[in-house]
Amino acid sequence: MSKTAAPARLFALLSSIYLCKPSREALGAWRSLLEDSALGGGAAELRRALSTVDLDSEQALENLLWEYTRLFIGPYKLPCPPLESVYTSPARLMMQEAYDDVGGMYKQAGLDLGEGDVMYDHIGAELNFIAVLLDRLTSAPGDSSLNNELAAQFATEHLKNWVPLFVDDLDKATDAPLYKALAQATRLAIGTL
Repeated sequence: MSKTAAPARLFALLSSIYLCKPSREALGAWRSLLEDSALGGGAAELRRALSTVDLDSEQALENLLWEYTRLFIGPYKLPCPPLESVYTSPARLMMQEAYDDVGGMYKQAGLDLGEGDVMYDHIGAELNFIAVLLDRLTSAPGDSSLNNELAAQFATEHLKNWVPLFVDDLDKATDAPLYKALAQATRLAIGTL
């Protein structure tokens, strides 16, 4: 296993947890992915938190879905908006400078932005982007200098610039073990960059 394969998988997993509603299927898939012990310390707490979720309990699933919605979607004021622009713009608005910068970096990496439902500067999209770059370091060694440079620049100019504030807000806003563990795992993963 390469040096960057496990971190790439961890960032992809974190991305999925931020982007996907906690359905029975998603929770089961995350549990399976977390069986990989090479994912590192951040994954251990997530593994423990997910193991406590009763996948046969409709109430437990409904509670997790409500918490996910309350934290990341709305309709009420979000305690931890999952968008870089909100954390980095003076007026805490969406689709500001960070949104455009992130989209530009995705294009620079050759990614097709398409017409998706996810904003470029969403925490899940940004974590997925770093996962793609880290994965490319092992799967496309010929392009490693570009991917290394983009990963370092993206981590410094974007992820490290706002994610610590975001995960602090997430940690304060929730009592749900899954989302407490997600905040901790994200904090640890960003610290490795």
